[in-house]
Amino acid sequence: MDLIANASRQMLAGRMQDARERLLASFEGLSEEEMTQPGVCGEWSVRDALAHVAAWERASTEAYRMMLTGERPPLLDLDDEGIEAFNDEHHEATLGRSVQEVMAELSAAREEMLEALRGIDNRKLFAPAPGDEHADYSIAAWVKVEIAHDEEHAEMIEEWRVNVGK
Repeated sequence: MDLIANASRQMLAGRMQDARERLLASFEGLSEEEMTQPGVCGEWSVRDALAHVAAWERASTEAYRMMLTGERPPLLDLDDEGIEAFNDEHHEATLGRSVQEVMAELSAAREEMLEALRGIDNRKLFAPAPGDEHADYSIAAWVKVEIAHDEEHAEMIEEWRVNVGK
């Protein structure tokens, strides 16, 4: 089990790194003004999308910590309405932030997540979340959600750049 778990862990780490590199590359070369233009994701700008990713990473890291203490994080049970409310609340909270502040938060949120993940042994990384006997929401499964989230927003930014000629 350890060999397979270690290999799975390394694959997750590699996929996380690849997805983050794609996200960062998606807006490379944009000016601060371009980073704040709406339209990337609805009315959100690149800055807004990055602040959104950082907010979810902070929430996910907190969820991992809760799972490790045997608690079931409310994050795991959000429906579409709850997700929309989370997004709206965090979007409003970050509207006044500069591009530099959002970039610093994105970096800090990822580093905090990685630090938390480094401290989790394989048994706990792949164990089912409290109240989830099928491991649909193990910490490792939730890391896959974070990977997909980076990829989703990278794709949105890439498409926006093509559409607006940036």
